[in-house]
Amino acid sequence: MKKIVALIIAFCLAFGVMPVCLAYEKEMHELKDYGFVDCGDVKIEYGVYGNLNGEALLLLPPNGGDMHCFDGSILPEMAKHFKVITVSPRGTGNSGWVDGTMNFETFADDVAAVLDYLKVEKTHVFGFSDGGNLGFVFTLKYQERVLSLTVMGSNINTLGTNTFDQIQITYQYIVLVIEAWLKGDDETKIRRDIKGMMVGQPSLTFKDISAIKVPFFNIYGEHDMIQRWHSKKITKSVEGARELMVIGGGHSTCFDQTHTVLLPELLDFYGIE
Repeated sequence: MKKIVALIIAFCLAFGVMPVCLAYEKEMHELKDYGFVDCGDVKIEYGVYGNLNGEALLLLPPNGGDMHCFDGSILPEMAKHFKVITVSPRGTGNSGWVDGTMNFETFADDVAAVLDYLKVEKTHVFGFSDGGNLGFVFTLKYQERVLSLTVMGSNINTLGTNTFDQIQITYQYIVLVIEAWLKGDDETKIRRDIKGMMVGQPSLTFKDISAIKVPFFNIYGEHDMIQRWHSKKITKSVEGARELMVIGGGHSTCFDQTHTVLLPELLDFYGIE
């Protein structure tokens, strides 16, 4: 049995269907505050940058990403205008992990706990990929705390993911389930649970997100892994929503146009000249 599993894992590695880390250019920025918030069962890592007297902007990273995911992209410019808050969700960065708690609803409660600890009543929210998915769930659960919501490359359910990509994700997850069963170590279990966030989650409907009443900006790539019809229906489902399709952009490669497209559009959306 172990030999068969080893062959499956080797096949996945050979054909590039194991989890891939997003590789952004890293820049170090001055941390104005850093620490951990006790969320009951785990401690969540956070960082604060930028203008401490400005409005808050919460940056939510993609699947498997931590509080440093935006260091080399939008964070430097956003820190000039906002009190930027970054977090490492459960199982990432230096945050804790508890088996069976990896879901967007729990993550949303963790985010609320971080905001409570920092005494932030309201915040703008920007989320990329799974971070945007979390942004949807957080906004629907804590809408009174959200000034605006921006998502990029995000979906409200797995039907919105391109079929081939979703098959790949599910296959990767199955391999990790087997690997975690064989090894039994926490590191593999965490990788399994992080990948599992993309299998069956989130499970929102277009009617659900029509309840969003804060300013909403939906960004996606021309060649995104999220199906275009899904992205467009997300925009149509939220009254007054703004939409941007990044021409030539893929899922994470939209960040290749950070300075030429993303930042000008974001600053305009936030009303910053």
